[in-house]
Amino acid sequence: MEKQVKLTEKQTQCWDAFWNPAITSILYGGALGGGKTFIGCLLLFYYANWAIEEYKISLTKYPIPLGFMGRNRAVDFTKTTLELWKRIIPQDQYYIRDQPKEIIIQDKIKYHFGGLDREEDVSKFSSAEYAIIFIDQAEECDRDKLAMLRSRKRLVINSKELLYKELFTANPRNCWLKDEFVLGNDPKKVYIPALPKENPYLPKNYLDSVQEAFKHRPEQLLAFLEGSWDSLEGADIVIKDIWLRDASNVVKTYVGRPKRVFGVDVARFGDDTTVCYCLDGTDIESELIFGQKDTMYTAGKIHIWAMEKKPDLIGIDVIGLGAGVADRLREMGDKILEVNSAEKAGEEEKYYNLRAEMWWNMGRRFSEKDIKLTWKDAELHRELSAVSYLIRNGKILIEPKDKIKERLGRSPDKADAYIIGLHALDNAVIEENFDWEEEDFRGKCSPYVGL
Repeated sequence: MEKQVKLTEKQTQCWDAFWNPAITSILYGGALGGGKTFIGCLLLFYYANWAIEEYKISLTKYPIPLGFMGRNRAVDFTKTTLELWKRIIPQDQYYIRDQPKEIIIQDKIKYHFGGLDREEDVSKFSSAEYAIIFIDQAEECDRDKLAMLRSRKRLVINSKELLYKELFTANPRNCWLKDEFVLGNDPKKVYIPALPKENPYLPKNYLDSVQEAFKHRPEQLLAFLEGSWDSLEGADIVIKDIWLRDASNVVKTYVGRPKRVFGVDVARFGDDTTVCYCLDGTDIESELIFGQKDTMYTAGKIHIWAMEKKPDLIGIDVIGLGAGVADRLREMGDKILEVNSAEKAGEEEKYYNLRAEMWWNMGRRFSEKDIKLTWKDAELHRELSAVSYLIRNGKILIEPKDKIKERLGRSPDKADAYIIGLHALDNAVIEENFDWEEEDFRGKCSPYVGL
């Protein structure tokens, strides 16, 4: 099969391996920016045209399902892989059906597409007969979820077998791909590493931006820029345990007094707790912790504590009940920073949302010994060092809170409150003339604050 586009050297190796009948499975990539998705889309398009010509497939009301292409999450495939397909494949050569999810080529062949997270997509596998599967960013996928799909390569056209192929793209991660392709010795399965420095089509500042984002994580730079699969044991943890231990010995100096802030994570469910930390600088000075209560009780409790501690700013998670607590505290005269962790990050080209930006920046500051934390609490330490991240669509994403809760056996309320406190610290302003005397609040507060 001849190609009509200019490929990089490594993309050409992938192309040649794909058309080699002795090779059944290919892992391509192993670093950021290696042109992984591009070669995947291109190969599937050419494979469809090859099959049409080789097997003399005619126009039909029911195009033959040639294979499946997807990602772990259907939404990620639609936003990234499918969008690239639309950009590089001639529009007059195919059309897309959103329901069912199909790419139709010449009204003769079709690809199913979607995600392993959708039951309706996965259900197609049980009775499907495919010749090819293409999984983009396969490091996100569980091997067991792929097992059924990988067993479906048995399509026969006009009583003739096809070239049965698996194509995976991935960034380095300690997962089944490393064992099967990088360390494996099956001659039918090949790993073709592709590095960003080998891709001449990337923006000129791409390497610099990756180095800046991961400068405090040399193991990730080895993975993302050099394709190292051996540097990543425990590398998906946002705040490393050793950084937390070192934080107790950090020396911080201030001109005048340090900023004082509250970080508040409001309980959302029955077994969660409301955690409020008072921070002097980055260190915790004291804590206020209690079980789930109504909005009025929680706001009143925090307000009374604020009258005693006199914070420069109160950062509060406003997802769920926190929004009502923030509103009530503001009514009572407290200075509030609303923190919606699901909203866009300040640097949205780097971070999936504000939560990812906060956690990542605090991890960097811990690594640079810019955070002093002497507060002795094993639970807080465990929660801070338990949170992991991944790269999704080129952006940093923090794992969901329910996943952390499942692993810890409890919600990471303390860690979230502390991270919110550090974020509030970055936004606080010391107002030395601000009068916190109780007299100033008597006219503003209801005599009934829920206590």
